Amino acid sequence: KGSLAQISVCLDPITRPAVFERLRKQIIRISPIIPIGWGLTFLCLYLYVQGPAFVQAISNFTYDAFIRNIAENQKSGAIVIVDLDDPSLNHYGQWPWSRFLVADLTRRILDAGASVVAFDVVFPEADRTSPYRIQQVIEQYFGERMSLDGLPDTIRDFDHLFANALKQGQTILGCYLQPLVKQIDDVRKIPLLDHKGFSDVVIPRHPSTTTNSLGDFLMQSDGITISIPVLSEAAQLAFFNAIPDIDSIIRSNPVIWGNGPDRVYLSLALQALRLYTGKPCIVWYGDNGVERITLGNTTIPTDEKGRVVVNYRKVLNDSASGFSSSFSTYSAMKVLNGRVGRNELEGKIVFIGASAVGLKDIKATPITQHFSGVEVHATIVDNVLAGDVLMKPGFMIGVEVLVILVIGLCLTALIARGRSWLSFLVVVGFILLSVQFSIFLLREFRFVFVPGWVILSVIVIYPVLTMIKFWQEEIQRQHVRGMFGTMVSESVLHYLENHPGSFSLSGKKAEATMFFSDVAGFTTISENLPPEKLSDLLNCYLSPMTEIIMRRGGYVDKYEGDLIMAEWGVPYAMADHALQACLAALEQQAKLDEIRPELTTRFGHVIQVRMGLNSGTVTAGNMGSSKRFQYTVMGDAVNQAARFEPVNKDYGTLITIGESTYNLVKEQVVTRQLDRIVVKGKTRPVGIYELVGVTGNVAPARLEVIQLYETSLRLHWDRRWDVALEALAAALKLDKDDGPSLNLMERIRYYQLNTPPTNWAGQYIRNSKD
Repeated sequence: KGSLAQISVCLDPITRPAVFERLRKQIIRISPIIPIGWGLTFLCLYLYVQGPAFVQAISNFTYDAFIRNIAENQKSGAIVIVDLDDPSLNHYGQWPWSRFLVADLTRRILDAGASVVAFDVVFPEADRTSPYRIQQVIEQYFGERMSLDGLPDTIRDFDHLFANALKQGQTILGCYLQPLVKQIDDVRKIPLLDHKGFSDVVIPRHPSTTTNSLGDFLMQSDGITISIPVLSEAAQLAFFNAIPDIDSIIRSNPVIWGNGPDRVYLSLALQALRLYTGKPCIVWYGDNGVERITLGNTTIPTDEKGRVVVNYRKVLNDSASGFSSSFSTYSAMKVLNGRVGRNELEGKIVFIGASAVGLKDIKATPITQHFSGVEVHATIVDNVLAGDVLMKPGFMIGVEVLVILVIGLCLTALIARGRSWLSFLVVVGFILLSVQFSIFLLREFRFVFVPGWVILSVIVIYPVLTMIKFWQEEIQRQHVRGMFGTMVSESVLHYLENHPGSFSLSGKKAEATMFFSDVAGFTTISENLPPEKLSDLLNCYLSPMTEIIMRRGGYVDKYEGDLIMAEWGVPYAMADHALQACLAALEQQAKLDEIRPELTTRFGHVIQVRMGLNSGTVTAGNMGSSKRFQYTVMGDAVNQAARFEPVNKDYGTLITIGESTYNLVKEQVVTRQLDRIVVKGKTRPVGIYELVGVTGNVAPARLEVIQLYETSLRLHWDRRWDVALEALAAALKLDKDDGPSLNLMERIRYYQLNTPPTNWAGQYIRNSKD
């Protein structure tokens, strides 16, 4: 009867129109949301499974943040690093040192009771400072007979001296395995490396596998850089290769490497563990690859290729050279001077590595950009001894897929029928829950579950569906004024309000010029001024700079303390965006010259500002959450502009522009080509230029300095060092304080002593964190 009553109500001529109308409106209200929500969910799943580069970048970024969050201090207490740092090289001379000095270092460490000494160094050539080698050179080239009579045999050959020191204990020398460049379908075709003194580890076939050999799974090598035989035969050898991800950050590293089907080489970390524990190394593998490695009762979890996910430790800022370290680190100079002994080294695994800048063994990790390479191997050893090596089991991919699917479907249903505040809370809850779940798995089970793509899926699905549900075109004018009222001039704001179709708040591609400026030494200034005076100083500086930017049609993107970020060409197009940006930069420097004396008198500090500009294609639009966002730009051109600003510090300049900006303004302004540099995170060199002034307003003497410098720059690219120095000397006669000339002169003198590699094309690689 109840069902019949409901049907009769629906069919009643009076109530039927209202019921149908409410149903029609409900269907219209939710119909776009459900298919779009499902489509977005499965799009996210598809992108995650396919794994394009940007998905991996998101996962890597999230993973790095989590590793920094859970990082602990070293646990085993068994590791010490002896550092070939800059003070050591300054004291004993450039590397490579004479082998008698390395022998002395080795003996002192072993005499102090070290259990294992592992060199993250290779010695591929004989010591040219040995007395017998000097004798050979003198007799060969000068025809003079040199007698070594009376010189003890033990010190005639420093390589033998070092070899004898290595034999006094458990020692390891590093070597470099050259990765197999050309893939080979059958690992049995890979030629075995011919060398002496390396302990091969032969792994018997695992009973459960149907594959032919362990080598089918491992990274393969067909070349090796190894220490000379007299040294190789005196110590164990191990590869020190550290393999970064595509973004140059080392998150995992192989502990075994293959050469052919059955020859397995040990990493520096695994070899040190083998000697330290005194246990044999066994590699377990099956049909899907390497399963684990055991040293007695100790198990090392790996992936199918024998790689270990490194559980990095907290950074200790105790490196004498200023680089970061997670372990007790002692300068090699202190060890040689007898200031480090038994109390520090007894029973330890001592890694000898290099943080000196000139030795170029600096690696980037999720913890820091400034680890020496030996830290990776030392951390793996500490992980194994502490039993907290991270794991990334295969089933975690299924977990992430399931989480994305559940969250996408739940959000679709909730936004379609729920209230906006409730859906917002659920989104925040999903994000917090996924983050906490990931941290819980890392801390409690050492499972790597990276929620970056899960979070991104939420961030993608939620705003899209919310915008469909709550269309906001009617308040676009208010948004424009609220977002740009204090960032652009009144004329620009009026144009945007009356032409809302000329730009997009949701994001679009645009040609623009980005500007970054920063006060030199602001950290020191902020430390020496009370808060109220610091605020007053910033206002006195930022106000006239902002006026100039806005007067030139620029958009002030943001302030970050003393930093100004501005753009020309967004939020609306400008044909001469590059020129207007350059003129604004020059006018700001002129204004600074005008107000600098007053600022110095009032605040006691001389204000110098460095500026960087770059032009290119960017993505411009609203960035942030649905509740708080800002109109800004993103893209490679933006990153380049940000990196050009600190470049001024290297060259002693005030305004640096990129090559793309130079090509747009070279007829209207005077510039000086400073260099071709490879900035951090890039591999290709880009041209950089100093913005000097407006064409026709630069003094002839200044133009002559520029011409001489650019001539010297081209000569140094051609490796004509002496002629280049002559041009620089002429430039410095005209302006003895010319920063670029002084910088280039120092670099050329360095190249005269340290010849660049054959593939060097004049580029300067800049890796500074500034």
